Amino acid sequence: MKKPTQMDGYVRVSRRMGREGPGYISPEVQREAIQRWADYRGVTIPVWETDEDESGGTQARPGLQRILERIDRGETDGIVCWRLNRFARNVAGAIGDVQRIQASGGHIAFVEEDVDPTGPFGSFILTVLLAVATLERDNIVSGWKTAKARAMERGAKIGPTPLGYLRQPDGTLQADPEHAPILVRAYELAAAGDFAAAVKMLRQEVPEREWKPSEVRRVLANRSYLGEVHYAGSVRRDAHPAIVDQTTWERAQTAAPPPAAKALPYPLSGLATCRECGEIMVGTRGGRDRLRSYRCRASIPSWKGKRCAGATILADRLEQYVIERVRSDYAAAEEHVKLTNAGTSTSELEDAQVAVDAAERELERFAVDVTAADSLGPAVWDAALQARADAVDAARATYLQLVPAHEDNHFSLPPLAVLDSLEPADMHEVLRITVKRCAVARGRGTLESRVVLQLHGEGTTVSPLKDAA
Repeated sequence: MKKPTQMDGYVRVSRRMGREGPGYISPEVQREAIQRWADYRGVTIPVWETDEDESGGTQARPGLQRILERIDRGETDGIVCWRLNRFARNVAGAIGDVQRIQASGGHIAFVEEDVDPTGPFGSFILTVLLAVATLERDNIVSGWKTAKARAMERGAKIGPTPLGYLRQPDGTLQADPEHAPILVRAYELAAAGDFAAAVKMLRQEVPEREWKPSEVRRVLANRSYLGEVHYAGSVRRDAHPAIVDQTTWERAQTAAPPPAAKALPYPLSGLATCRECGEIMVGTRGGRDRLRSYRCRASIPSWKGKRCAGATILADRLEQYVIERVRSDYAAAEEHVKLTNAGTSTSELEDAQVAVDAAERELERFAVDVTAADSLGPAVWDAALQARADAVDAARATYLQLVPAHEDNHFSLPPLAVLDSLEPADMHEVLRITVKRCAVARGRGTLESRVVLQLHGEGTTVSPLKDAA
């Protein structure tokens, strides 16, 4: 294998949610170390990729994948990282990527470990070091679980302090003399069948909080008011003083009204993506005339991740373009059509998406819990936050693994003659099962120059449903 002359530099930092600490090695520090290594060995670094707020528990990281693709195409001689654990913290995924790099004739280098994985001994050392990195990560998660279990054993409340309680130094709860009577009154009103009065009273007595009916239901459903603490399917009763009895608590539980049918005026929302950063595009009303548009969600002011200048495009223009492509590609089918390969079912993919959503909600809930760091301590809090971030990464990785198989699955479409008359929600379903990729670039120009559009089943025989059994 010839000596590399140019290699891509790769930098990764784990999700820190704005916090600094000894475990946070900045991108600048990693980049400087890589550059010194390259200068010493006469290697140029023409391309740098940085994955910030990304876990090493998954290899599905945008920057890393771009380097691997360049190695596959022969555009770079390999990849150099500051340390092995910046490349990966999981053995199986990392070894697979190392084999992929070597199969393409590429090199991989780790500045701190100075390991050459091309020979048998180097490959063995690489596997050992990866196993150590994986063990470190597993120990973090294990320590977090142990800390949570011990906290529950002593009756400590895990999570935010409920309104009506005060958290003690040991993490346990005591009734708050100011707010506990307000919660008692809310329970009594709801138990008496006057839920609206409970909402009104809370708005008057605790105006600093936003008391939507759904929020009131969530608060009244909290079993902490019965004196319980819960963790990982376990419960400890009488962990702290209850402020409501079981009978009143049960009577106060009111069912939410059935959700209204939600209109979906943006059938490509969540399907179209931004070519600049890869984030999904969402429907919005933009410009002086408040016209329907699609906009990269990473360009929205409330976006908490890495910001993007973002692509924006008029909704009518993009939708018409995509629908005409669907019509053209499936024009030969006079009835319902069905693509004829098998793969991941739609329900499996939807379940994976639900898991991603749940993991993201748990991460956000924990990250905004201002009392958790005080009760758990900085080290345990950091580990707990990282564990939740890793859970999000793992759920996303599972989802991404299912997508390719799902793309080859059986799909049924309505007769093309009714496309123009479909309601937005039905059109969204049609586009969801036909659009494989719809990436929109920033700027002006023709749709052909700005939009990369690929449909499911391109290159696959499309036949009438009656013949596809």
